[in-house]
Amino acid sequence: MTGGEAEVAPYPFSTREPNVGVASVPDPRIDAIADVQDIPNRVTAKVEVVDIAGLSEGAGQGEGLGGAALGRIRELEATVHVLRGFVNSEVPHPLERPVDPLADARDVDEELILADAGQVERRMEKVQKGVRASDPEAKAEAVALDAITAQLSAGLPVRTMADDDALAVARAMGLLTAKPVLYLVNTDDPGEPPVEIAEYATEQGAQALALPVGVELELAEMEPDEAAEFAEEMGLGSTRGADAVIQAGYRLLDLITFFTGSGPPEARAWPIPRGTPADRAAGKIHSDMERGFIRAEVVPWDKLVECGSFAKARDVALARTEGKEYIVQEGDVMQIRFNV
Repeated sequence: MTGGEAEVAPYPFSTREPNVGVASVPDPRIDAIADVQDIPNRVTAKVEVVDIAGLSEGAGQGEGLGGAALGRIRELEATVHVLRGFVNSEVPHPLERPVDPLADARDVDEELILADAGQVERRMEKVQKGVRASDPEAKAEAVALDAITAQLSAGLPVRTMADDDALAVARAMGLLTAKPVLYLVNTDDPGEPPVEIAEYATEQGAQALALPVGVELELAEMEPDEAAEFAEEMGLGSTRGADAVIQAGYRLLDLITFFTGSGPPEARAWPIPRGTPADRAAGKIHSDMERGFIRAEVVPWDKLVECGSFAKARDVALARTEGKEYIVQEGDVMQIRFNV
């Protein structure tokens, strides 16, 4: 995804320290916006990817590398759980059992539930002091923590709860099972995820994707034209490899993209959560823009490309003026007016 390199070896925990990289989000719209306006520089949206060690039994209680790994996951917005679905006798399963991605998923999810349960228990001990002092905020949090505890005790992830108050508390705590999850099955051949994984993902309030990573690594070492031809022969589709994972991550976080670039020197893509108002989107560019937000001029990207410039879009009344409460839409090109 990031073009970085990490040790790959046929034994457990070859990843001891996290590998951190930044991946560009592929988006042909930014080239279209830049080309029609002769803008030389194009900056794609970026996502940070952190590869941590695999989890094993006892990780939920902080054993082995588990404590550090779980701590790192708590800092992230979503998790991609890579599951082994390929067969290779030279790469033994850590538990010396046949390849079974569903069993592996359940094992790790159990450790995440145990880790969350321990964290909630420790938080409850602190909150009880406020409850005894009749603090209304502590009382409300205690109710939420009780609901979360019941969910975890049933062996269910927090993300599937229908209780918005409890979910808000869980997310503020960084609970592992409250985060969005993508089960990525590393397969021998291209195709859809195994049925049992797809069904399990639905039960877990998660998403699933299959990817023949070995094939993709080989394609990454080829010339682009040769790789594209080989991928077509194998039926890998137009969106594959790292791009497929990045796009899945966008869906997982429910992100949309807006653009800046109404003229030189730069056209840039900005990822924001769906439902973001215009002033907070402006803050993504610079905090001064959010603080001093006045208004935004907005043109859908395809209409801008059709017109050829922001000025021409204004002439034909395709540029709209929006206030700070405007909810930014997928593909908007924005000019922000602000004063600080």
